[in-house]
Amino acid sequence: MKTDPIIAYYDGLCPICVHEMKVYQRRGQGRVLLHDVNGDIPEDVDRQAALDALWVRKSDGELITGWDAFIAIWERSPGFDWLAAITRPAVIKWPLDKLYRFIAPYRPRRKCADGACEIKS
Repeated sequence: MKTDPIIAYYDGLCPICVHEMKVYQRRGQGRVLLHDVNGDIPEDVDRQAALDALWVRKSDGELITGWDAFIAIWERSPGFDWLAAITRPAVIKWPLDKLYRFIAPYRPRRKCADGACEIKS
């Protein structure tokens, strides 16, 4: 179990994403920090890319995305570390990453009313 904290950049307008990330945050006990990419984001995080696929900033500052981001989260979330272990090998991770990136754009997203969720560039 890794104990260094990471920041997960996720889509806070996606109800599935919000639920899933809160589970990891709770289980991670301070090791998984959440950052909604619909608000202010660091300059080195591309908003559209982060909306297209999950991004994580590791404790050393490195940004990772896609299935690698999930693995980093699972490594810090008790009860999910086995998922990291079985999906880490490239022969398994590569097709899962491709499938995730294909499916992710079709996830549900809440609609914003009266510009309350307007994304600033």
